[in-house]
Amino acid sequence: MPTPVEICLEDLALSPEDERFLRCVALPGGEPGLALDSEGSVRWMPPEPADCGLWVSEDDRLVLLRAEGAAPVTVSRGGRTVEAPEARPVVLRDQDLITINDRQLRLHVHGVAGAVHPPEPLTAGALGRMVRAAGMALALGAAVGASSASAAPATGGPTAPIEVRTRPPAPPAAPQVVCAIARMAKTKEGVVMVHATCPKPGSTPGTVRVGDRGYIVDPKSNAPAKYGNVVVKKVKGVKVVAESRLKQPIKATQVRIYTRY
Repeated sequence: MPTPVEICLEDLALSPEDERFLRCVALPGGEPGLALDSEGSVRWMPPEPADCGLWVSEDDRLVLLRAEGAAPVTVSRGGRTVEAPEARPVVLRDQDLITINDRQLRLHVHGVAGAVHPPEPLTAGALGRMVRAAGMALALGAAVGASSASAAPATGGPTAPIEVRTRPPAPPAAPQVVCAIARMAKTKEGVVMVHATCPKPGSTPGTVRVGDRGYIVDPKSNAPAKYGNVVVKKVKGVKVVAESRLKQPIKATQVRIYTRY
């Protein structure tokens, strides 16, 4: 079952002193999520069809999918360059260079995402810590005999041929559940907890469980609210309590839970 992948997109036009790294999450194919517009700007869950989507395929590969009629997009790796064809996914690897409208973005793949969140700037120091942590995790996985599939999103080699597939990413097999927020409350420790009511088990394909992740929906944009990531901590019937990253409660009516985790 495919899972969201944590990546960084490095804007090579910016200086090292600028916030040139953007921390992002690519979602399994078929879901509205991470995208690039015709100017090469990063978009998150755009309401209109995107020029270029960044997805996770059914076999857990990060892919770039250029829409029909969209601006040209190229992928470069180790001296090779491929122009992304319309409606055919190009498999991406760590350190690939994506060029769209003269904007160059270097791809850094960090592995399975711990949470689904909108793109956010990342300092060079924080990126270094992420890279070191990812390297330690991969080394530990190898030591205990982790499967190659689990490590595949973060590996691949800089000179591997650029693969172009014939089919776009398949829709995700696992569902998501939209729950109605009853209230938000801040604990003594300063953590904002979200209390919500979810559909009855069996009324939707998915069932919310402790440990599932998701986000609070911004009522204005219908996209993830800033710092609105949540982790389900308690489930009792249709009632759930989720821990958020919010500093203070906000006005919102829905929380979206990814039940694939």
